[in-house]
Amino acid sequence: MHVPTGVVAGITTAALLLCAGCVELGWRFGPGFSLRDGGLFAQPPVVVHRGREYFLAWSQGSNPFFFEPDYRAMGGRLVFALVATSSSGSLAGRRRETKIEGAANVSALERGGACWWERDPEPAGTCVRLRQSED
Repeated sequence: MHVPTGVVAGITTAALLLCAGCVELGWRFGPGFSLRDGGLFAQPPVVVHRGREYFLAWSQGSNPFFFEPDYRAMGGRLVFALVATSSSGSLAGRRRETKIEGAANVSALERGGACWWERDPEPAGTCVRLRQSED
């Protein structure tokens, strides 16, 4: 069966556009809660380097809900976002941290640094660079 070249080209183009959209949407994980929301953070999170390990450390703001930021290696850097909150427990004002694990994640952090993804400005959002410190 012979399929015209134009049809093959059209199907290929559509598939590539669909895949490009998946890649774009794939890196936009979480609702994109802002670092500037004082209810979530008393101060912006910081990446702490302790020995051979890395941690994301933060002090919670006035919002009492439990939350744990998530992270992914993307575009040569480590991207953090807040995926969800839960009403269990009151952690307002407490210092918290989460260990950064996985060779690909640590490598992205060491090569390209870390940022926090926020949904504004729509539609692409923005990535706010996170400060790093030695502990």
